[in-house]
Amino acid sequence: MNKQKNTLLKGTAIIAMAGFISKFLGLIYRAFLGRVIGDQGFGLYEKAYPVYTIILTVSTVAIPVAISKLISEKRAQGRKDIADYIFKVALSFSLIFGLIASISIALLAKPISRYLLDDIRVFYSVLAIAPAIFIVSIMATYRGYFQGYQEMRPTAISQVVEQIIRMISMILLAYLLLPYGIELGAAGAASGAFFGSVAGLTVVLIIYYQFQSNREELNGAELDKPPVKEVLHKIISLAIPITIGALILPLMRMIDATMITPRLKVAGFSLEEATSLYGQFNGMAMTLVRFPTVIAASLAVNLVPAISESYALGSDKLTKSRISKAFKLALYVSIPSSIGLFILARPLCKMIFANEQAAVSLRYVSFGVIAVSLQQVTSSILQGVGKTKLPARNLFFGASLNIILNYTLTAIPTLGIRGAALGTVAGFTLAALLNMIGVFNVVKPDFNYNNLIIKPLFSGIIMLIAIFSSYKLLSTYLGDDSFIILSFNTLSTVFIGVIIYGGMLLLTKGITKDDLKLIPKVGSKLANLLDKLGLVRG
Repeated sequence: MNKQKNTLLKGTAIIAMAGFISKFLGLIYRAFLGRVIGDQGFGLYEKAYPVYTIILTVSTVAIPVAISKLISEKRAQGRKDIADYIFKVALSFSLIFGLIASISIALLAKPISRYLLDDIRVFYSVLAIAPAIFIVSIMATYRGYFQGYQEMRPTAISQVVEQIIRMISMILLAYLLLPYGIELGAAGAASGAFFGSVAGLTVVLIIYYQFQSNREELNGAELDKPPVKEVLHKIISLAIPITIGALILPLMRMIDATMITPRLKVAGFSLEEATSLYGQFNGMAMTLVRFPTVIAASLAVNLVPAISESYALGSDKLTKSRISKAFKLALYVSIPSSIGLFILARPLCKMIFANEQAAVSLRYVSFGVIAVSLQQVTSSILQGVGKTKLPARNLFFGASLNIILNYTLTAIPTLGIRGAALGTVAGFTLAALLNMIGVFNVVKPDFNYNNLIIKPLFSGIIMLIAIFSSYKLLSTYLGDDSFIILSFNTLSTVFIGVIIYGGMLLLTKGITKDDLKLIPKVGSKLANLLDKLGLVRG
């Protein structure tokens, strides 16, 4: 039973580790990219990227989630032969969809740039990302298959390899193409998605064939297998509501890409200034906000099959336990992350992107980490229990609020890009609150609110005081003009914050011995050491 209970968190730990590595690499390439192509280049790159993510969402989010849910249910019923059959049908569908999508984007690159994004300079970037859609759609289907088996290592390994190759290729190509114009420099960065996806697919195919060779032969009767039409109907019926919900996020980014720049111009900024501000907001500030949400994203990947399995088995206790652990992980990471990003906004932006102006956006959007994390986790919980339409509806309401606030607030001269940040936070907060209401109505989880909210909040407040005082003391005595001293001050303060926050959670008994054991490699040793010192409970 303990092994079954820990499946969710172990899978999440694997995906989270890969996610942290990928996000860290993402910070590195964006830091270099900001120095290579500048604010405007970032703005062009970020304008093109939502086009890619909108088409990609269907193949990388909706279909894999549907596959993992169906496969986990068949596994729970002891029908692995049907699970494999479902995967093969889904793979054929993804191949056709990905090919059509890539060709369509390539053919429509110019009108998309000119009429939808209102900036013909984005044409080469849109064209550069089109081939990646086909490759990633195939790779995502294989990942969905492994997630249905709650095997998270293939996704984790391929994700890291994909990001490494993407980082190298995009920085190299951006550097080589920039002398021919900022448009081609941004396109070079965008083309990194293709080279990274090819590397990731290669890795996941190798693991898949190794996985198959180590399995026992399945002897399911051919007559017992459902028709292809029936399987496709199940996949599509699950995928459509998930697609609608998942599409809202890239659509929000697309709306931001098409709306923020014109509304900043209304506020009195020039096209170049508006493009630079958009690059600071979406390419820099939002990158830092998305970094700590990797835990929530990891949970989102793992929650749907895990909760679908326990729900299909009728295990109400296990379902509630998994939901409680998911909320705890999301809040214990997002609360201190939000505080840290707010306090250290200026030094972080200056150190990573060599652009302290991006701190203006980051301070306003930093508390969106909590909202985004809770929105992702609660959406996956609702999908896992079969309420796939609910998170889509709630996110639509959140996106609508975001659009209204972006349109009105960004055009106010005294707010400018701050209005876009406020709109983003408000939108995700509304979606998260509506999702939580849905979870409580459907599952009625048993929460210990002292452990869930009070302890991380109290620990976060102590951490806030510590990092504010530490950075002020370091910058007063050492200064922060040079990159080396700035980096030392910032990283030292982050380290102090982590130690203080972790220490407070141990003192308040917020972290248990079982929680620590789930940390890969060092978790068990650390848990045993702290147990001997009397600092952690079982």
